[in-house]
Amino acid sequence: MHKSPQTVADIMSDKVVTTTPDTTLDKALQIMLLNEVGRLPVVDTSGKVAGIITDRDLRLAVDSQFQSVNVKEKIKHLADHKVADIMKPGVVTVKSNDSILTAAKLMRVSKVGGLPVLDSEKDIVIGIVTRGDMLDEVIRLLEPVPPT
Repeated sequence: MHKSPQTVADIMSDKVVTTTPDTTLDKALQIMLLNEVGRLPVVDTSGKVAGIITDRDLRLAVDSQFQSVNVKEKIKHLADHKVADIMKPGVVTVKSNDSILTAAKLMRVSKVGGLPVLDSEKDIVIGIVTRGDMLDEVIRLLEPVPPT
């Protein structure tokens, strides 16, 4: 019988992709597309979370009424702005040793789709837990186990 996941570390993705406040928005978009992620924790030089940027934030920046109509031009204009210009500071995070229930409640109350996961001793980003990770765990728990 295998152990049921209990902590965020058990279900998080440890292949977290981050960016910095100085990254241009076109580069942030490229990072998201290449890595097939919908959010990037923004970290400072010491690895501490400074904010978060989502694909929605980038869509809103591209669709700004202050941008030109041509899509290629809109994306080109992203190079003129930095992640720091649109990132959300004060990010809700969890520690790797927090319970899955704690993370789920935080996501629900905060109305976010993902939480950067911090090392339980150092405050550096070591992973990310998303709504998809939570749903995968619910499915695993509720799916009938075939008899052996």
